[in-house]
Amino acid sequence: MIFCAGLTVLVAVLLLPAHVDLRETRTERDRALYLEEAQHTRIERYRTFLTDLEHPSESTIDLLAMSQLGMIPADREAIMIPGQPADPMLFEHLEPTIALFEPQIVPVSRLETLATGNRSRLWVALLGAVAVLYGLLPPAKPETNRHR
Repeated sequence: MIFCAGLTVLVAVLLLPAHVDLRETRTERDRALYLEEAQHTRIERYRTFLTDLEHPSESTIDLLAMSQLGMIPADREAIMIPGQPADPMLFEHLEPTIALFEPQIVPVSRLETLATGNRSRLWVALLGAVAVLYGLLPPAKPETNRHR
């Protein structure tokens, strides 16, 4: 039993740091995929606007006139509309609103803390090795009666 417990501790000391690295790598991969998706959304909005410029509609012409020339149609007044930017800036209209990336928070177990710490990892591995060696020792022989 002591041999199995020591072997389990040694395996944990070897595998848990690799698992932590894997988790951090996956978080970075998820962050990169999130940023890539945001860039694809941005490119798609610019592509849509370019298509609108090639075949302009009335709203596209109004947007360009208000943003580039500061012109407001005669039948309108320059007022602040809730949900609309104060200044009809073109890039503000095109740029998507990107939320911050929130990585998944995973609780860290006490064993993981011990197996990944700089000093504690050495001590846990040493204790596991001692337990394995102790488990490999032959059983004690019963003492025989030497008084004949």
